[in-house]
Amino acid sequence: MKKNSFSLLLVPFLLSGITSCSNSEESSGSDTIYVHVLNAEDYIDMSLLDTFSEMIYERDGKNVSIIYDTYDTNETMYNTLKTGKTTYDLICCSEYMVQRLANEGFLHTLDFSKLSNYTKYTTEFLHSFDDQNGKLNLLPVNNEEGSFTLADYAAGYMWGTLGILYNPDYVLSSNAKIFENDEEWKNLGYEERKEKIIETFASADGYSFLWDELIAGTQSIKDSMRDTYAIGNFEVFKDYYLETNDSYELRNEKFNDCSDEAIELIKNKLIELKSNIFGFEVDSGKNDIVTQKIGVNVAWSGDAVNSINRGYYADDDWTIPREDPVELYYSIPEIGANVWMDCFATPLQENESYYSSEEYKYTLEFLDFLSSPESAIANVYYNGYTSFITSNSSSNEIDNAMLAYMLWSYDISDGDEDEDLSSYETYDITPFFNIDEEIDSFSVDLSYVSETLLEDELDDRVFTFSKDENGEIKILIHYDPSSFEGRLLLAQYPESSDVDTLYVMNDYGVQNDKIVSMWEDVKVNPLPLWIVITLLAFVVCVLGYLGSYKLIRLYKLKRRKKLRSLNK
Repeated sequence: MKKNSFSLLLVPFLLSGITSCSNSEESSGSDTIYVHVLNAEDYIDMSLLDTFSEMIYERDGKNVSIIYDTYDTNETMYNTLKTGKTTYDLICCSEYMVQRLANEGFLHTLDFSKLSNYTKYTTEFLHSFDDQNGKLNLLPVNNEEGSFTLADYAAGYMWGTLGILYNPDYVLSSNAKIFENDEEWKNLGYEERKEKIIETFASADGYSFLWDELIAGTQSIKDSMRDTYAIGNFEVFKDYYLETNDSYELRNEKFNDCSDEAIELIKNKLIELKSNIFGFEVDSGKNDIVTQKIGVNVAWSGDAVNSINRGYYADDDWTIPREDPVELYYSIPEIGANVWMDCFATPLQENESYYSSEEYKYTLEFLDFLSSPESAIANVYYNGYTSFITSNSSSNEIDNAMLAYMLWSYDISDGDEDEDLSSYETYDITPFFNIDEEIDSFSVDLSYVSETLLEDELDDRVFTFSKDENGEIKILIHYDPSSFEGRLLLAQYPESSDVDTLYVMNDYGVQNDKIVSMWEDVKVNPLPLWIVITLLAFVVCVLGYLGSYKLIRLYKLKRRKKLRSLNK
């Protein structure tokens, strides 16, 4: 993504004539309304909190303050809610946690009639509506009794994949001797080896490569039982995924296999992997791979975007390229990947009158504010993840702001119909943007995004999309896959051909405790046998030495006593 001065990305039509909240004392004396929000760390452009407060004050004369707390993992968030020490109006958590919280009665249903931005702009790839009845398309829809759908409780925020982020140059330099002695690799030149690493991580053997001695000690994996369990699942059941003709639903069930047998197989496979890694991490990997402490990281796609940017740019504003850039790649192995979804939900409040209060009213307004294209662009720009909010395939500048942002960020053509595009590869992002089947064509004005939102001058560029010979509108980005922008594009959006192999995590339910126990075994598993034998031998030698030393000392002491008695 191109990055410019972005700290003042404020929605023009929202902020026109807005008075700062510092003047709120001049209002009619109304009390401050507090909306308590709980979200993951580093997941929102914090300037949006003030923007929302200013918008509400200008429009309603109300002082609304967002009290914003963060957590590190979904499990931490879950425990916070369980203790009940703090009450929240709005929480953001992953899809499996929405499932757990809904099943346990912690959530209140969402009123989507109050979320006009969300219902208009959310991507139909992930969330569709029929007369306001929502459906989270890739999530399991029913609880055990089948009495509700998760879409009743969740509005999507960000989504992405869990894949492999890597630096082929680091891997080759760190394990040069291993590559030189390997029959398959030793006769290849440096660039051929590099290309082979890139191809391998994207192939059906992409996860298997994590277990290969060729990358031993260069990688870190997630200190997260669910994410690392998913990697183990792909490796243990690799043949199934490659050979099956099962439906997506059955394959997704296999991805979530938490039977006792599967847990044991995956545990043993992860213990094997542990001997091949540099270490475990949750948040440090995205920095460690840039500073070249490691060369491979099992990573969430948003963190991959962040790392690729930081490897290319020398400054925090992403404006000055490094003289010696760190070239990072992100791959989804051919076998498949986890697609995750982070969603907003409203915790159930005991006081029924809360749902007619201003706190609840402005909670939903804040959620809908985050679902506007302008706010979505700000957050995508900030955190590198992919938003549920896309475009609405009209000629309206606001409706197409997200699509314009993606084209502005990644497409390297100039929008000229006569341009020769034969030297570029194309990337189909049509599945992720809403296209009205009844329209014949629509256009996207890039200058609106670049000048109005990003404060960057850009020549007038308008992309026009029309139907192909099959009557379908295709949104194709023209890119160079080896370029910086190309590597970012591949991290942020999965290829359309991969969509059918993106699997969703479910809550493990009654097996969750067994998964926790499995993970504890992986983290503290017994040392390899040769190390155990060496340690035992060392202990025996030390004890033997100490024992012998003590016996000799006692013998000498008795002898001295005997000599003294004789001398007397």
